Amino acid sequence: MRIVLPKLTTLSPTADVAPQPLAAPASLTEWPGAAIMDDPVTARVLFSVWSGDSAVVVPSPPGAGKTRLVCLLAAALAHRADLRVGIAAQTREQALEIARRLGGLTDRAGLMWKTGVGKPNCGSTPVVTGQRARWRSDGGSILLATTAKWMFSDPDRLGADVLIVDEAWQCTYADLGALGAIARQVVCVGDPGQIDPVVTGDVTRWLSSATAPDLPAPIALQAAHGDAVGVLRRSRDDDIGVVRLRHTWRLGAETTALIQPVFYPDLPFTSRRPPEHLCEASGSVVPELGHRVVAVSGGASDPALIDTCAGRARELLDTAVHTESGGRPLTAADIAVVVPHVTQAAAIRALLADHPDMLVGTANSLQGLERTAVVTLHPLAGYRTAESFNLDLGRACVMLSRHRAHMTVITDAASIDVLAQTEPGSSQAANSGLLNSLHGTSAV
Repeated sequence: MRIVLPKLTTLSPTADVAPQPLAAPASLTEWPGAAIMDDPVTARVLFSVWSGDSAVVVPSPPGAGKTRLVCLLAAALAHRADLRVGIAAQTREQALEIARRLGGLTDRAGLMWKTGVGKPNCGSTPVVTGQRARWRSDGGSILLATTAKWMFSDPDRLGADVLIVDEAWQCTYADLGALGAIARQVVCVGDPGQIDPVVTGDVTRWLSSATAPDLPAPIALQAAHGDAVGVLRRSRDDDIGVVRLRHTWRLGAETTALIQPVFYPDLPFTSRRPPEHLCEASGSVVPELGHRVVAVSGGASDPALIDTCAGRARELLDTAVHTESGGRPLTAADIAVVVPHVTQAAAIRALLADHPDMLVGTANSLQGLERTAVVTLHPLAGYRTAESFNLDLGRACVMLSRHRAHMTVITDAASIDVLAQTEPGSSQAANSGLLNSLHGTSAV
């Protein structure tokens, strides 16, 4: 069974409409989410849902506007088709970000929050708990919650027409299957280059399965139901049912050239980020990418690594950011330090305690976030053997794609030799090429 939405002539991409001498009424041209029609790729997502496709997958590079797409799609379906639209986020932070964005688009959205937990500040989007969570009775509406919250919701009371899964590559196939009780029509939006879902149980029995319950939901979904994942048919290079976002609005051209071939070989994309750069007090432009090599002898928590990360973050406080709208001093809230391990984050956070607005965390905790400038500690720094954790391309991808104007990567002088002694394989080759490319950036 699938939901077939009503066709609207004003939205049909193939409708043969005669030229009108007068402007169309505002009600047909101005509606929440109408900006989804401004780009042919995002418009395809709307039309695929509009036509009743049971599942649509939207792969996206970092900073391509995934959250914007989720909000525009939800608003368009709620206001133009009077549908009940559910949105499943993977973390509370992601849910709050979507709620804030929705608050500026529509008055028909609500954030479902756990009873007994203090209500968060999410702009003008109302927060509802317990039995108060319900759909509007006078037209389409939007309910937003984490995946975990949706799975404990009553489908008879909160069943949706369409469920949009944000950051879907962080959602397991098992969780997506459980979400199937909420809605028969699903849209999966996410970044295929990021960290896979964290699963703590034993999954060895499914190691060779293309539809394993621990796999990222879109991957297993397409393996299990490839022919049913959408009906969009485009060029031969595109998969049926997959709409690709092909531009990043966060990363500059230099960063895009670095990470696209390594992490997204099957998802070519380019940078459309508006001009943005840092300047030192002397007026010198800080390069988009830079690196700093450290001699390490005390392991992953060597004080030399911790001090260098904190010191570089402090140095960036003496710069200014310049955009199309002008320049301003960089603040602590503009800067992030991303590291592989919690212990490293705690040590760096202690050294930067006088700047509580500075974001310091692991790749897992910073996934989906961005800052103007970022200091990144290379995953192999301090190690003398390469393990699967250090070679995880998803983790490296997150760590190298959180910045807009500048990123400094702190590396260990011994890491190149460590990779050279690692058993050959795709991960070893990709990490070796990536580290060599990073060492080819400006020394800062």
